[in-house]
Amino acid sequence: MNPSRPRPSGPVRSAAVSVVAVLVAPMILAAPPPRATADTAPPATGITGAVEEPIATGVDLVSGPVPGAGGGGGQFASLLTVDLTERVGIEYVDGGALTSPATVADMAAAAEPPAGSTIVAAVNGGYFDIGATQAPRGAGMRDGRALTSPEAGFDHAVVIDADGTGGVRRVDFDGTVSLPTGDLDLDALNAPTVPEDGVGLYTSDWGGHPRAHVVYEPGTDPGHTGTAPVAEAVVSEGTVERVTDTPGSGPIDEDEQVLVARGSAAERIAVLDEGDPVGLEHTLTADGADPRLVLGGRHVLVRDGEPVPVDDRSRAPRTAIGFSEDGQAMHVVTADGRNRSHSGATLAEVAELLAAAGAAQALELDGGGSSTLLVREPGGVRPVLRNRAGDRLREVPDGLVVTAPQGSARPSGLWLRPALEPRPEHGSPTPPQQDPRRVFTGMHRTLTATGHDEAFGPSGPGAPHTPDDRTGELVLSAPTGHGDGPRFVAGSPGPVTVTGEAGALRGTVDLEVLPAPDTLRATPGRLDMASPDDSASFVLTAATGDGERAPVEPVDARVEAAPELVEVTARGDGRFEVRPLAEEGTGTLTVTAGGVSTEVPYSVGARTTPVAAFDDAREWTARSTRAEAGVRPAAGRDGPGLALAYDFTRDIRTRTAAAHPPEPLALDRRAFAFTVGVRGDGNGARLVLSLTDDHGVGHSLEGPAVDWKGWRDVRLRVPDHVGHPVTVSRVYLLEDDPGRAHAGEVVLDGLTAETATEPRSAG
Repeated sequence: MNPSRPRPSGPVRSAAVSVVAVLVAPMILAAPPPRATADTAPPATGITGAVEEPIATGVDLVSGPVPGAGGGGGQFASLLTVDLTERVGIEYVDGGALTSPATVADMAAAAEPPAGSTIVAAVNGGYFDIGATQAPRGAGMRDGRALTSPEAGFDHAVVIDADGTGGVRRVDFDGTVSLPTGDLDLDALNAPTVPEDGVGLYTSDWGGHPRAHVVYEPGTDPGHTGTAPVAEAVVSEGTVERVTDTPGSGPIDEDEQVLVARGSAAERIAVLDEGDPVGLEHTLTADGADPRLVLGGRHVLVRDGEPVPVDDRSRAPRTAIGFSEDGQAMHVVTADGRNRSHSGATLAEVAELLAAAGAAQALELDGGGSSTLLVREPGGVRPVLRNRAGDRLREVPDGLVVTAPQGSARPSGLWLRPALEPRPEHGSPTPPQQDPRRVFTGMHRTLTATGHDEAFGPSGPGAPHTPDDRTGELVLSAPTGHGDGPRFVAGSPGPVTVTGEAGALRGTVDLEVLPAPDTLRATPGRLDMASPDDSASFVLTAATGDGERAPVEPVDARVEAAPELVEVTARGDGRFEVRPLAEEGTGTLTVTAGGVSTEVPYSVGARTTPVAAFDDAREWTARSTRAEAGVRPAAGRDGPGLALAYDFTRDIRTRTAAAHPPEPLALDRRAFAFTVGVRGDGNGARLVLSLTDDHGVGHSLEGPAVDWKGWRDVRLRVPDHVGHPVTVSRVYLLEDDPGRAHAGEVVLDGLTAETATEPRSAG
C-alpha cells in the first residue's frame, strides 16, 4: 500500500483471525514481472482485472478473465511467473516411474524439495502414450540424468540449465550399443515405442509396464509382438544375463539395463549369448548443450517474442510454459475449459497470453484433462488446484514443481481478499464472469484474511517452524463504506481500498462499488429435486442498467417460499440451499435484493421418462475408435433391443465401440439418472453413456464393467454440475486396459431416464 495514504476511518471489529503480517502491499494488482506497486504501472498480460497473489519471493500468480477469448462465457486464465534468480528451483517429478501415472497433486505431495525449501507450485508435463504404456512422448531429464528420449514430433522441450536459467530448445538423443559383432545405433530410451528395425534401452525408470507393448503391431494380440522379429537382452554390469524373443514385464532392477529390438536390430540382439560384453552409451542434449532438467512438449508457441502460427483452432483446457529472452523468468499459463463457463482456449490465444507476459519463447504442454496447475495461496502450507479442466484430475506421467526457500513462519503479512470464489467450482451453480471484487452500493462483501510469513508461507500453528502465535480481531475500514463484522458494507459508487487490520498487522484489497442494481438473476434459473433426500442450491447475480454485474451475497437477499414444500437456508459459500419438505410438488421462490426481485421455479419429485425403446434399432449406427463395431436389431427382454458387437483385439490403446441413435435423444427436463437394460457377455468392457448438456459441455457417465452374463439393469447417475436439459448422443463400450484383447456382443433395451416432473420450458 502507499505509506502516504491517510489512515481510513470507521473501523468495525470482526471475528478473531490468526494474523501474520505487518505492512503489506495491495493484494489486487496487475501481472508481474516486475512486481507492481502503487507507484508503478504494471505490464500488460491480456488478463484483464487480474488478481495478483504473491506466492513466494520471486513467484507470483495472476488470474482472471481474458476478454474476447473462448466460448461459453469468455476465457479464464492463470499466469504463474517465476523469477529464476531468486533462489527458486524447478524440479522434474513423476509418479514413481515413467509408466506409473499419478495426479500432479500426488506427485507434488510425494516430492522431496531441497533442504530449506518448500514446494509452492506444480504443473503437468507433456503429451504421453495415453491408454497404452502411459510413458511420456517427449524427452525427460532429472538432475542431468536422461530418463526418456523424444518421439518424432515431440523434439522440443522445456530446459533448465545448471545455472538455473531456462528456455525452450530442440533436444536430441544419440546412443550406441557396442556388440561383439560391431556397433548398433541406440534409437530410444524408455520410449513408448521402438522404431521399426530399431533398438530401445529400458531402465529402472521405466517401471513395470509390459515391454511387449513397445514393439506391438496394431492388429495383433497385445500379448504377442506381431510378425517382425523381436528380441530382448538383459544386461548387467556390462555383460548379457539373458536373451529372449519375448519382451518381459515387471520392474527392472537398478543394476540392469534391458535392450528391446525389432526387425533387423532384433536379429543382431538375438545372437547374443550369456556373458557377452555389451557397451551402452547415450546422450540427451539441448541445442548441443548438456542441461540439468528436460521436460518435453509439442508445439513451439512463441519464438523471438512473437506467437508462432499453429494449425489447431480447437478449444480445450491448455497448459504452456515460456521463458524470457535471458532465461531468468519462467511463465506458466493454464486456460480453463470443459466446464459450463469456459469451453477452453486455442493455442493461438495461449501464445498471445505468453507473448504479452514477456515470454520470448514458449512451448505447449499436454492440455485437455491433463491440464493442471497447483499453486500455494499466500499463507498456505501446500499447493492447491487453481485451474478447471474437467470433472476430475487426470493421472499423468510427469510434471514440474517449483520450490522456494522456506520462511521463518513468524507473522509478517496479511492476505485480505473476498471470500467468494472468482469462478465456479465443479458442482457449483456459480454463474460465469463472477467478480467478487465488485459490490453494489449499500450491499455486503464478505472478506477473509490469511496470515503469512516474510516468504508468503504459513505462520503460526501448522507452519514448518513454530513461532510465537498471535491472534487478533480483524478490523475493516475504508474511505467510504464501513465494516460489519467480516463484511464490508459498500458506500458510494467508485473504486475503494478496504484495509484490514489485526493488531499491528495490515492488508488491503481493492474493490469496485457499483450503483444500485436494476436486475437480479438466480443461477440456475430453475431447481429440480427428486425427493426429500435431495437438495439444490442457487446463487445470485445482479446487474446495473449498463450491464455491470456483481455477485450478491445471501445477507443482502430475502427469499419467500412455501414453508410446507421447501426450506431455504443461506450457506457460508454465498449460496442458498433449498431442501424439500414434501414428497412432491411445485412452486416458485421469490428472491429480492437491492430493491429488485427475481423468481426461481422449483419442483420436487421424479418420473420415469422413456428415452429409447430401440424399436428403431435398424436406424442406429455403429462407430468405433481403434476397434470394430456393429449394431443390429435384437430381442430384448420383453420387446425390441439393440445388439452392439465389438472387436477390441486390434490395438492396445483405449478402444471404444459405440451405438449412435438416428438423431440425438433430447430431453426437455432435468434428468437425475438414466437406466438401461444390458444383456452382458461377461468380457468386462465398461458401459458408458455420452451426454451433451445445455452449456454445450460433453459428459461421459461411466457405468460398471460388463462382467456378467444375462440381463441386468444399469443405473447411471447424472452429476450435479451438469447443465440441463441434456441430450444423449451415444451409448458405448470402453476398453482402456492395454493388456486386454477381446471381442463380443452386448444387447441393450429400454433406455429410460429419471426426470423432474416439470419441463424446463416452464422455468
